[in-house]
Amino acid sequence: MTGQDHPLAPAGGVPPGTARGSERVGSIVQRIVEPVLASLGLVLVDVEVRGRGPKTLIRVFIERSADQGEGAVTLDDCERVHKLVGHALDAEDPIPHAYLLEVSSPGLDRPIRRPEDYERFHGRLARFKMAKPVLGQAVVVGRIQKLDGTQVWVETQAAKAKRVGEGTPVALPLAEILEARLEVEF
Repeated sequence: MTGQDHPLAPAGGVPPGTARGSERVGSIVQRIVEPVLASLGLVLVDVEVRGRGPKTLIRVFIERSADQGEGAVTLDDCERVHKLVGHALDAEDPIPHAYLLEVSSPGLDRPIRRPEDYERFHGRLARFKMAKPVLGQAVVVGRIQKLDGTQVWVETQAAKAKRVGEGTPVALPLAEILEARLEVEF
């Protein structure tokens, strides 16, 4: 199937002979998945591709869009997305062999990937793994304060600080953040 006659495929489908190695598989999956999710009021958090050949695992992490509220993604949402994304991937056929597709929410310690995520999670506690140490630390934990161009400001908590606003403001260059995740707070 070329994907041209599939309702979820873009007009024209995938041109015959398209080089699948020219684009990263995760980027191709992202391009296919995002419109499907948008039609359901959901957004893509991340695509993870692991393995090679018929043992390839594609994980799609989803959440509700900001205008849909902060409600949790349900099992029904994941099931619906799995079916629709599976059909869309089959229609475009970006992976020339068998693969396993998983769909889930990103969890409480969700990754922070996009600049708009920093704005959305203002005031939330997050853990940042840095390429270069900041204040002598390779891992910085602090509350997200603001995104300022190419850096995110966080308020790190000193051991004796008891309240928000008593910490130290630190600028973390976005280019040097290897990984950022929300911390689970109870």
